[in-house]
Amino acid sequence: MGFYKAGEWAQRRFGAVAADLGQAVTAGIQEAHRLALLAHLGGELSTNDAYGSTLMVTQHEQLIAATVDVPGVVARKPTGVKSRFPYVVVEDVSVVLMPWRFSNTRATRRVDARMPTPVSDLRKTLLSLGAGAQAVTQLVLEQSTLDDDQLEAQLAEEQEISAQLASFGQVVTVAFGSNPTDGLFELGWGDAELISEDTGHVFWHSWETLPVAELRATGLPVPAATPLRSVDPAAGSRVGRFDAAPLNEDLGLTARPRPVSAPLSEAQPEVGQAGDEDGRS
Repeated sequence: MGFYKAGEWAQRRFGAVAADLGQAVTAGIQEAHRLALLAHLGGELSTNDAYGSTLMVTQHEQLIAATVDVPGVVARKPTGVKSRFPYVVVEDVSVVLMPWRFSNTRATRRVDARMPTPVSDLRKTLLSLGAGAQAVTQLVLEQSTLDDDQLEAQLAEEQEISAQLASFGQVVTVAFGSNPTDGLFELGWGDAELISEDTGHVFWHSWETLPVAELRATGLPVPAATPLRSVDPAAGSRVGRFDAAPLNEDLGLTARPRPVSAPLSEAQPEVGQAGDEDGRS
């Protein structure tokens, strides 16, 4: 794993623990990928379902395990929102780390990635805490009718609301791209904001790359698929129907001899005409 030197953004966001936290986050995500890859190899599936399902759990578990020794870091579940997993929280600066696997293919760039829709209430709540910076937005139609003073006052009010939200806590998104074949091909963290719940569009206010190990160090190599053995019926190696084999043993059973005369039967009662419950036809 490469060495992480915290940049200006990370130092401002995390303070004195920025470098140690960055190293720990990198180690946690890489270990999560390794465990997910082991599940993929062990499952021997032709799809990546085992990898993705395992990664969904291990990304949280390994982030917590890797950051446990970083001063001021705790694991907590968000209040007021249903959450299966606890999240890493840097208490001194009130920052929550939210992992997000933004892509399973190199073809998708981080800036083009979208949150899966419908966006969960948890992610909407976390990302609504803002990024500590105002998003680049386009004025709506109603704002075009305002004069300069009114528009300036409205924008100032929106910035104040954003600042108030940020004071309750901030969310840093730990974003990465990975799959079993290419490994962990991108990893970093930054301030992301959900722009549209309908499309899952995310705007990145800031981004810093975290060190990613070489491909061989990120997990196990994916072996080639084992070719199926061809079966030649002429060679006698093909197994037919389970009842096609000759019967070699009679199991000591013999045919029952036919009786000399037909057995007597009990006298049968007369069968009357069919009728209803009262016996009427």
